[in-house]
Amino acid sequence: MNHPNIEFLPLTTVQKCEGSAGNFLVTVNKTPAGVERDCCSGCNACAEVCPVDVKNEFESGLSLRKAVYVRNPLIAANAYLIDWQNCTKCGLCADVCPNNAIHLDAVPETVQINVGAIILSTGFDEFNAGKTTEYGYGRFNNVVTSIEMERILSPAGPTGGILERPSDKKVPASLAFLQCVGSRELEWNYCSSACCMYAIKEAILAKEAAPDIDITVFYMDIRAFGKGNYRYFCDARDKYGIHFVRSRVPVIKENPLSGNILLKARSESGEILDYTFDMVVLSVGQVPSPGFAEMCRTLGIHTNKWGFCESRGFTAVKTSREGIFVCGSASAPKDIADTMTEAGAAAGQVTQLLAPERAGQTESITGQSEEAESRTAVFLCTCGGEIDSVVDIDTLVSAGKKQPGVVAVEKTRFLCEKNGLADVVSRLSQVQGNRLILAGCSSSNIGRQVREALNKAGMADVPVQYINLREGAAWVHRHQPEAATEKSVKLLAMATERARLQSNDTGIIPDVIGSALVIGGGISGMTAAESIAGQGYEVHLIEKTGKPGGNLTHVFSTLTGLDPRALLQKSLESINGNPLIHVYLESEAAGIAGYAGNFHIDVIQGSEHHHLNVGAIVVAAGAEEYTPKEYSYGQNAAIVTHSKLETQLAEGHLEASKLRNVVMIQCVGSRNQERPYCSRICCSQAVKNALTLKKQNPDLNISILYRDMMTYGFMEEFYTKAREAGILFIRFSEGKEPSVSVRDTSLVVEVEEETIHKNLTLNADLVVLSPAVIAGEGNRALADILGVELTEDGFFKEAESKFRPVDFTRDGIYVCGMALAPANIQESITQALAASLRAVNILRRAAVPVSGMVAEVNPRWCTGCELCIPACPYGARIKDEGRGIVVVRESLCQGCGACAAVCPGGATTMKQFSGEQVFSMLDAGL
Repeated sequence: MNHPNIEFLPLTTVQKCEGSAGNFLVTVNKTPAGVERDCCSGCNACAEVCPVDVKNEFESGLSLRKAVYVRNPLIAANAYLIDWQNCTKCGLCADVCPNNAIHLDAVPETVQINVGAIILSTGFDEFNAGKTTEYGYGRFNNVVTSIEMERILSPAGPTGGILERPSDKKVPASLAFLQCVGSRELEWNYCSSACCMYAIKEAILAKEAAPDIDITVFYMDIRAFGKGNYRYFCDARDKYGIHFVRSRVPVIKENPLSGNILLKARSESGEILDYTFDMVVLSVGQVPSPGFAEMCRTLGIHTNKWGFCESRGFTAVKTSREGIFVCGSASAPKDIADTMTEAGAAAGQVTQLLAPERAGQTESITGQSEEAESRTAVFLCTCGGEIDSVVDIDTLVSAGKKQPGVVAVEKTRFLCEKNGLADVVSRLSQVQGNRLILAGCSSSNIGRQVREALNKAGMADVPVQYINLREGAAWVHRHQPEAATEKSVKLLAMATERARLQSNDTGIIPDVIGSALVIGGGISGMTAAESIAGQGYEVHLIEKTGKPGGNLTHVFSTLTGLDPRALLQKSLESINGNPLIHVYLESEAAGIAGYAGNFHIDVIQGSEHHHLNVGAIVVAAGAEEYTPKEYSYGQNAAIVTHSKLETQLAEGHLEASKLRNVVMIQCVGSRNQERPYCSRICCSQAVKNALTLKKQNPDLNISILYRDMMTYGFMEEFYTKAREAGILFIRFSEGKEPSVSVRDTSLVVEVEEETIHKNLTLNADLVVLSPAVIAGEGNRALADILGVELTEDGFFKEAESKFRPVDFTRDGIYVCGMALAPANIQESITQALAASLRAVNILRRAAVPVSGMVAEVNPRWCTGCELCIPACPYGARIKDEGRGIVVVRESLCQGCGACAAVCPGGATTMKQFSGEQVFSMLDAGL
């Protein structure tokens, strides 16, 4: 929320939406917060005198709050507001507010906003567990929801991270998780997608909080389909000793004397067992937020039968109304990684829509000269008495004026006041300061306002340091004023020393090349190319085979009835008919040099060599289908893979009417020791093909042999339809895989069914295998060329799985589709749109700024030993053969300091933490 282009409107609802894509007029109603954020110092005096106690929603009702409070302290610690529904308007809060920030007479305001596009990102609500009366939620004290458990386990939660059960505050000796509460039921026939993994996460956290606790998870299917999730599940089971019991618990009871929870469940051996637990956690599903349906009606967009926003076609972020997009759990239940990817895709669609309006606009960036003499201005905030009641500010002023390089030291009552920052900026300009030190509260409270004020004043490049005198000195040493003052003096001295020796250089790299390279011509690569070119930038698309399309060429239908052949044709026409897109078939990247904004790529196309200059790169290299070595594959023409079956059905080479028995086997080559990951798309593909066969031949016997059905989200409904159509789902256990034998002219499949524990023999006219999705054969070579990492499974490794899901650690290079991990068509397109947005964010700039926090080499001390080169994880260090020393490529350096750690001669230092700076700071603090 700290971006200068973002106007945050909390407590605001949409009343009307008029206009069309590119020109919407939105009428909104703004409920006043009652506390003026720009004036509020976050001193908490208002809450301390408030006489009202209300259950704290942020803590899931496990603690109390006041009628003046912070809704989410982790996001906006200083955003106090009035709970108008519970406020008595007694006025005590306004009386004690030192900054007159509270306005109890504030009234709602209706305003109109003119925008070009709208993104719906309203999230979800957790399912009300009280609706499932059989689990006793709200009646049994020691039955909590997964959201409540999240807060209990949080170090910032109501118990400080101490695991204790609500009834007696004791650490539970045993704990049970019940899955699919409010999901996968007749009334809520969808999977909430994230519950399995957050239950496993909470179980691990509980085990870490109380190592002796006994934990059991009761589940239907462990849907660990996301990247890295199956390994996480295996660790929970094998390393943490968490028990997993495949059983849906019908009802639970409470022992009224002990508060313990009693339940019955069928064990994996088939026995009905009685369990007793100290505490039970209900893994509740995701449901639409209250009022969501009404808001969708206001916006003129459709919802589905479950009340979520209906997305259209293969683009998950498009709604039924042009110009309005959706992301996250507003359209379907999903986890953080998919939510973040969709957010990027939705933003990408908006930038593409508004591209004509932004044509010719570039983001200009200016830097500072490194030679500027240090002129530091220091401003000491008293925080309305919160700081100067403990710390002697006059002593601090005197000490600050004695520091070298300091040109001004001044007191202010409130930095966060409207006029407070204006005065700071004005005074900084008067004294010609080029360093700024603000001593007061946490930078998280005022950092955004400070940066905005400096930007508006044309001083965006002034480095700012914050000294937390309030929390770091005044509050923790409230009864030791002399110690608090002494500490504050030392903190100020250390900050001024660092400022004095700090470089001004922002490291601007000029001349961004306004074109992009896309590696891979599957649906992800074609989508990325279309999106980037749609915003006016040239794209070079290289494809290693003789035709674009990738894995999409083998897909002829989808579960939801969309037409992938039409999508393929449209995408091919788009990339071939767009003059900004240049396609290179049978081509591969052979070498790369440069950095974000200015890459130089060597491409080999047969006997031809191309040298391409681009500003950004998108990797969409795809994945491959595992060729099974199991189940007699290749020994009989009636043993095929699902992609082969789909092709035969589409081309009319297989008549379902001539089949009597079909057996499908899941997890072929995946979720095993060699490939401990889920291939994600196989279960839905099996259900789709089984329903297709059943439609063509209703009398056909179809059996699907599986371990866990990964029909997440709304695909659960098709799993239900398959069972209703008479398709049999036979579960087998890990290590007890089926066998397929060829006997004369027939196929025989033998399997031990997990529930009844009996060996079944199935005769089959056709055996269909779901082979693993495996990483591309050329991934290792490509990763080495690009200087990026692979996972242990051979897929490309993103910078951070949840919050940077399409980024690499190397700036300017992005990844999408099955190059990243197994994904279906819609997910691949979503990732491509997100990755293309990241690429366009580079291309639209006139220059790319490089962080001042980079390494530098003292050429007189460097011996050229080269130990730092392999230590650098970003390829930012190279040998200058002419001078015999190592040099830093600042555009690639991320400032991690690994090079400085391994340098035996101290030749490598960090620019903003040079040895001189660090030692000067230490000297000042001693």
